[in-house]
Amino acid sequence: MKKILNLFHRVQLAFSRRWFVSLEKDLACIGIKDVSTVFDVGAHLGQTTLHFRKVFPHAQVHSFEPIPQNFTKLQRNVAGKDRIKVNQKALGSSPGSAFMEIGDSDQTHAIRSRSQNEPAEATQSPKVELGTIDTYLAKEGIASIDLLKIDVEGYELEVLKGATKALQSGSIQSIFAECDFDPDDHQHTYFNDLWGFLRRENYAFIGLYDVIHYTNTSGIGYCNALFINKRPLSQPHRT
Repeated sequence: MKKILNLFHRVQLAFSRRWFVSLEKDLACIGIKDVSTVFDVGAHLGQTTLHFRKVFPHAQVHSFEPIPQNFTKLQRNVAGKDRIKVNQKALGSSPGSAFMEIGDSDQTHAIRSRSQNEPAEATQSPKVELGTIDTYLAKEGIASIDLLKIDVEGYELEVLKGATKALQSGSIQSIFAECDFDPDDHQHTYFNDLWGFLRRENYAFIGLYDVIHYTNTSGIGYCNALFINKRPLSQPHRT
């Protein structure tokens, strides 16, 4: 069953309406042309990491994937490729550790909520390292992020809460995050919550990408939303 669901999800992405067709072009049109630092949070098997490496030829891509099985495949898929740094960890609002909820496919694993985050059998809920964007930037000596992509099955806001310093200093130029428009769908982050959070941090909403419809009449199942920092960067890039 999991193999069938994995295949179904990949077919959905392959036939989505805007699968990486214009993101890089849109970024260039609004002034983000010299992309040098990209974060791929929730890198899965490296598909997006490899795409960003290709379309941003001068960028260093930092990828984050906590699930051991996925991370092993990620490492294999990017082996021998320069400008990619892989990290076997999840990102959230504070450093530490967390338990993962294993989904029906390898694309739907998610960090369990704090109320559920008690010890469990490793085969059911593996424990993973949890870091933050702010601590990672400080450790790696990175001054700014040109593109922050987040796809973490409903944990997007926690990732952003761990980037408080970077957001407040205007060090993240653009954010590309998965979301949906159904407040009862807890597998994805509700767009209004995401937009409300980023609006307070002085980001503008640009548009939707990779739109998936489960059925012809159900509305948007999930998609990616692009947000742009309204403030110009004042610091040079360092990677």
